[in-house]
Amino acid sequence: MPRKRQNPTAAMRATHMRRSPLRTPRIFFMDESVVGFDALYDSMEKCQKGVTWKDSAAHYVLNGIRETLKLEEQLKTGSYRQHDPMHFKITSPKPRDIISISFRDRVYQRSLNDNSVYPQMTRHLIYDNAACQDDKGTDFARKRVKHFLQEHYRIYGTKGYIAICDVHAYYPSMRHDVAEKVLRKGLDEKSYQRCRSVLESQYAGDTGYNPGSQMVQIIGISMLNEIDHYIKERLHIHAYLRYMDDAILVHPDRAYLEHCINQIGEMLGEIGLEFNRGKTKIIKVTEKFLFLGFYYRLTDTGKVLMSLNPERTKKERRKLRRMAAKYRRGEMSRDTIYQSYAGWRELASRGNNTKMIMRMDAYLKNLMEVDNGAEKKQTVGQGEEGVGVPQSRSSKTGGTD
Repeated sequence: MPRKRQNPTAAMRATHMRRSPLRTPRIFFMDESVVGFDALYDSMEKCQKGVTWKDSAAHYVLNGIRETLKLEEQLKTGSYRQHDPMHFKITSPKPRDIISISFRDRVYQRSLNDNSVYPQMTRHLIYDNAACQDDKGTDFARKRVKHFLQEHYRIYGTKGYIAICDVHAYYPSMRHDVAEKVLRKGLDEKSYQRCRSVLESQYAGDTGYNPGSQMVQIIGISMLNEIDHYIKERLHIHAYLRYMDDAILVHPDRAYLEHCINQIGEMLGEIGLEFNRGKTKIIKVTEKFLFLGFYYRLTDTGKVLMSLNPERTKKERRKLRRMAAKYRRGEMSRDTIYQSYAGWRELASRGNNTKMIMRMDAYLKNLMEVDNGAEKKQTVGQGEEGVGVPQSRSSKTGGTD
């Protein structure tokens, strides 16, 4: 009797599976939208922006097809193991502990986040949850704050109050068990297990995450989602916006806002968080307040003025002086300085800062003119010993006295 011919692909798969036994069921790794070649390669192209100056990232990108095939095989066979992350500190805009993961791990996590975690976790977020989402961000949040103030003025005039809320040490205080419940509630089982595996390999202990990971950012915007819905649907605060751990509530009644803050504080306590009492306060709607780098003020005519935080301007001036010093030493080009300044100028132009921008333009122009004058003075003529010396008019034209 002729022997039945075995499918060669099935035979190769069976041999490979015997060499690489799985620790979890094989079906867990077979979602092509996350761990397939196309998904991983697309993720690599997103991750390479701005980091190919690093040797590890450049090596991966230059060998993109081979590295992606290798990563795909590891994920599908269960042999994938994450590398140990690097921990470091940053000081701006405020001191924080950050983790950095290898480029290979970043590619996988970006694919997992973009193709599974993000679309599932953001489905049930309120519209005014403004951070870390497509078509949202700081510009969106600033426009919404301005909209809420103008809307309040049309109905109540200048009578009303604003509650400014801030959660104390938001990321360092996040409980891991609460984060896992949030993920389990929002994700399918396979995606949840993947996320849990990533988080457990990067964060030890029972409390605290480091910002920097996209997955942690998704946890950050989702952790308070139930509170967001409670504020909108049960407390009926229409003019409410949250950007990560900073929130704004606008209402005509101060006593009701105090009640809202008490209710929110109790809900925060249930998940191991608390308000930053130094930053959480209730002010009159016409008072100036700081939110996302801008001071807002509602005028008596209903106009909302936005002025850039002066601390940012002072910081930019210090930065320009340092860059100008490097320019004088030949360590930085003129174009680099102006490209850097353009970022601050673009930010300032989003508010009512015309005069401030004009002063900064003049400051930079004067700074660069002084540098040009110093440079010219140093390079005018060279003596026989190579020392710069002033030259007479006749010597410049080749004449003699």
